[in-house]
Amino acid sequence: MQKKLIIVTLMLTLLAGGLALSQEHVVEEKGASGDSGGTTAAADDSGIKFTGLLKQGGPLMWPLGLLSVATVALAVMGFLTVQDKKMLTPELVPTLEEALDRMDIDGARTICGGTPSLLTNILNAGLARITDGYFNIEHMDQAMDEAAVEESAAGLKLINYLSIIAQIAPMVGLLGTVSGMIKAFAKIGKGAMGKPEVLAADIGEAMVTTASGLIIGIPAMFLYFYLKGRYTANLSRVGRLLGNLSHRLVASTRRGGPPPADADASGAEAETE
Repeated sequence: MQKKLIIVTLMLTLLAGGLALSQEHVVEEKGASGDSGGTTAAADDSGIKFTGLLKQGGPLMWPLGLLSVATVALAVMGFLTVQDKKMLTPELVPTLEEALDRMDIDGARTICGGTPSLLTNILNAGLARITDGYFNIEHMDQAMDEAAVEESAAGLKLINYLSIIAQIAPMVGLLGTVSGMIKAFAKIGKGAMGKPEVLAADIGEAMVTTASGLIIGIPAMFLYFYLKGRYTANLSRVGRLLGNLSHRLVASTRRGGPPPADADASGAEAETE
């Protein structure tokens, strides 16, 4: 929990710092152009708000805003996904160990189905291969490997979107830079070379969109690597826990533990005949 608070604090600090720098840049730029027009203009420029930055950035601030909202939403879902109780369900491990020691396959599958998680879903897929009293460790391991690939890909899907945003956001900001500079050069071609107040809006658009794209992209990239690292670490822990559970089941079988319920039924029918 402490690590998560540190990460969230760092992200908020980075976002707030980036917005503050962008706002300060726009204020200074407009203040410099306002000095030539008098103290009244300078006083008005000093009161620029966040909404003023949005207007300064132009229409490309809309997709950048959507990307920022998507980053926050994906980060929240990512932190929920990499939680230990969501992936490992450690509180169920002792119960599963007891069920496998007794060769209670149906009981273990009931536990897995009642609390879906990465660990229980993969284990349930392996236990599903034990049918009609037939147990083959190779078939069980193969089923768990197949389920592990499917489950891990589904869990990483949301986290991978953060990487896409981290690459797209700066490109959208760069597009705003190009758009603003094109407008500025068009005005220069019409004789605005010695009139910085005419070029200020277009140059401001270029700078604000660039800064906004970086403010979104940098935290998104950091969150992507952090969440992916947490997810990969938990995957390793899941593999170790599954290996221990599989070993317990094999050991119970070799000790001649109670067979599955299907095996008891088939054995009773054979004795009756």
